[in-house]
Amino acid sequence: MPTQYAGLVDPAAVDAAVSQTYSPAAITDCMERCRQASNAFFLVAARSRQVAGFLHFDCFGPEPELHRLYVDGRYRGAGIGTLLMNELHARLPTELEYMLLVVAGNDGAVRFYQRHGLQVAQLVDGLVYYSERMGVNFPPDTRPFSLVLMRRRTSH
Repeated sequence: MPTQYAGLVDPAAVDAAVSQTYSPAAITDCMERCRQASNAFFLVAARSRQVAGFLHFDCFGPEPELHRLYVDGRYRGAGIGTLLMNELHARLPTELEYMLLVVAGNDGAVRFYQRHGLQVAQLVDGLVYYSERMGVNFPPDTRPFSLVLMRRRTSH
């Protein structure tokens, strides 16, 4: 996973975020919280009984958020991300609006989410967001990085 951020995010920031939010304990906790909530989903896509990708969406923070969609590098371009997004949207109320963040410069991800109905809203400070919203502790000399805030808006 960290290779997709090469050249876009300080490796120290990637290491801190991955070790604190993608550890087996953190993922297990996330899955359990989603299992217990009616407005949260942790979806897993499998191929040949192997995890090919997963998606985490919840309404625990200040607004509904698609926190992560990860597809194993061996399966990128095989439709796993689209499968997960379609399943999420099938489970959500049609009027529910939500946000997600993409690392600035990851133009392929921005285009992917645009194809799934999300729009670019603004840039945000990645260090501030991950620190305040997700509780990630970064080393003091971590270089700042930007995130593209995207929103799924529905017609009213």
